[in-house]
Amino acid sequence: MSTDSENFDEEGLLKAIKTSELSEQIAKLTWNWNNYSDPIKVAHELIAKRQKLFIEISEYIQIMGSKLSKNQQNQIENAVEDLGKLIPYMKNKIKPYESLEKIVS
Repeated sequence: MSTDSENFDEEGLLKAIKTSELSEQIAKLTWNWNNYSDPIKVAHELIAKRQKLFIEISEYIQIMGSKLSKNQQNQIENAVEDLGKLIPYMKNKIKPYESLEKIVS
């Protein structure tokens, strides 16, 4: 339960939701890698989204500072950590030599 001193705002919730949605997209790509016509392109797009989202979150946390409740800060941090845990799985799907063969041929 929250106390009256905690501050919850919609923007923080939206950041956590966006992070979770991006995690879902990366997980689906990883699970269905061979079903995508160009999984490398999709991976590039998702990584670009991730970088943009991390900047948004960093700016948001800087602006909110101590106004952000500990619970909401934890929600955002946990969502970011979960997203980070998916990257090694996607990385394992990438075969650099295959990408070079496509470029050369």
